[in-house]
Amino acid sequence: MPVPTPPGPARKGWPYAVVVILVLAFSAGWPAADIIKLATVLLALIALIVRAGPHDGA
Repeated sequence: MPVPTPPGPARKGWPYAVVVILVLAFSAGWPAADIIKLATVLLALIALIVRAGPHDGA
């Protein structure tokens, strides 16, 4: 028997994860240019995942 999913929109935790990763990189002493590159790559990866995800009947 499948487990029912809770009603309402699903929580998206990726913004928090991206912020944590960037803060850790900053606190570890990474150069600003590397943090900018990391942020760009993470946001592009998230955009690809969201774009490839399930669509609501479209």
